[in-house]
Amino acid sequence: MKSLLVKMVLMLGVVFTMASCDKDEERIAIDELPAVSQSFISQYFANAKITSTIKDKESAARVEYEVKLDNGVDITFDEAGNWLDVEARNDREALPSTGFILPAIVSYVTNNYPSVGINGIEREMNGFDIELTNDIDLVFNSEGGFVREDR
Repeated sequence: MKSLLVKMVLMLGVVFTMASCDKDEERIAIDELPAVSQSFISQYFANAKITSTIKDKESAARVEYEVKLDNGVDITFDEAGNWLDVEARNDREALPSTGFILPAIVSYVTNNYPSVGINGIEREMNGFDIELTNDIDLVFNSEGGFVREDR
């Protein structure tokens, strides 16, 4: 009987933990996105429509916005509305717009990987992580200088 009670308490703990995690994400209206995010989308993805907008409370002090577009692109923004990650959902598709990627990065990829495109870019503390459509990851510093290739 004691083990049954312990199992039930553990199961309830798991259920409550999962339920509390779900409350950290909420669907929001497009106009609830920060203005910076809305401008970014209209400037670089003007031909795409937003299909989903989620406000994700990463912690008490950190909020991110996750936006899905109908052209297969997912964008993550920070609380201020600055992009953190832009990625095509299909690993073999290139991003339809690269105007927001530093010209030095675009130039490096074009010159060194002419037959592939940029599938995703993630802003990191010291630079950028680029994923190419051929599964190669490239790391660049914050000025767009090449650092290394990750396979």
